Amino acid sequence: MSDIALHANAVQARAQARPGVPAMTMLRVLLGLFYLPHFYSKVVGFESTSVFFAKAGFHPPGFFVAFSAAAELAVAVALILGLFTRYAALVSFVLMVVAAYAIIQVKGLGWYWSGGGIEYLVMWGLASLVVFVHAWREEPGLLGFGRNIRL
Repeated sequence: MSDIALHANAVQARAQARPGVPAMTMLRVLLGLFYLPHFYSKVVGFESTSVFFAKAGFHPPGFFVAFSAAAELAVAVALILGLFTRYAALVSFVLMVVAAYAIIQVKGLGWYWSGGGIEYLVMWGLASLVVFVHAWREEPGLLGFGRNIRL
């Protein structure tokens, strides 16, 4: 057996021996939890969010605010509970791409989050892609009901 195979077996044995929540489950749940304040802000700040959506070119803005709030809530619940994980993570990625597009349309291309840039959205989108790829590999079946449905 090669050194690489021995190392891989040792890493796998250590991972199986450690109790606790797997890192991918933690990432998935955190991604879902991060959506909740964004959903809430769209509900309580519907008018101001509609103004932003109109500036970004989404018309009718009220429809797109309601649609994005519903999508964010659905993605949050699915990711937190581990339901349809691969689809929820893919929708999460698409939401971040659209959000980045909107920010660029309204504020121009900036990177740093503290300056109104897309840094946070890129990180969130890439983390969503990681969860998507992992779920695609690990969850059998068309609907993704498999061994990863757990908290």
